[in-house]
Amino acid sequence: MTTELLMDLADCRFPEQLHTVIFRHHPQWSLPVPVDELANTVNITEIRELDDDSFEGALVTNPNKTQGVIFYKARVREERRRFTVAHELGHFLIPSHSGNRNCTASDLRELRRDSDHRRREAEANRFAAGLLMPRDWFSRDLDQLGDADVTHVQTLAKKYRTSLEATSNRYIDLTPDACAFVFSKEGVIRYVRPTANFPRLAVKYGNSLPSGCASLRAKSQPVRIPTSWSEIDGSVWLETDRERRLPKVLEQTVRQSNGFQITLLFIDEEATEQENEETELDESWAIRFSRR
Repeated sequence: MTTELLMDLADCRFPEQLHTVIFRHHPQWSLPVPVDELANTVNITEIRELDDDSFEGALVTNPNKTQGVIFYKARVREERRRFTVAHELGHFLIPSHSGNRNCTASDLRELRRDSDHRRREAEANRFAAGLLMPRDWFSRDLDQLGDADVTHVQTLAKKYRTSLEATSNRYIDLTPDACAFVFSKEGVIRYVRPTANFPRLAVKYGNSLPSGCASLRAKSQPVRIPTSWSEIDGSVWLETDRERRLPKVLEQTVRQSNGFQITLLFIDEEATEQENEETELDESWAIRFSRR
């Protein structure tokens, strides 16, 4: 089976093709996906902890990239270690990626494709996310959980044995809802992840959490206990749109240890559309009345 798997993987060029082949060869798998077992099957001879804070993960291979060793940073949580191993395994299996790599924490969050380096890191992240949180399984669980909620991310992270950040990013990839996650530390935004259908945010990396947001009031909230939803004026989080009224934003947040915080922003599109229709109707009646 190992030889057949390696032969089929050799024909793949993209992360999603690799996922299809891997799961076709392992229909018996259940959660959490056994990433270390897969690595050993495809000729990763060792997965080793390395005490070096300058990188998050590394891959060392022989010249023709038929064997390799994966390294991960010492003393990290198991969920983070699993993603690092999967990321480096992506570099190993994607043919266009070179064999010897050192990856930083920012590389393991990369989504951009505006340079060769970023494209390769983004591809390795796509591979890791799709391996640890398979699309069909994750989408099914999303549907069963219902509308967006921070507690859902916590539930999924536990089930898939992935970090809250990795799970949040996969959530954004696959949810049909209009939502965004804002990752911050000590009140300063680290990065944001909106869905494609979410309005343009007015905040970005390095900004302070905006004045008026509910997340600033969560300092007394216990760690890992989500706040209740707060309805926030759209102008707090969103860029001004002169052509349309900004929708109300529902906001929920959860504090983590060491000052880290995850904020979920959600827009009820049906309620927003209904509110806009009612406003347009009121305005049309007001115009007709004023002309009499």
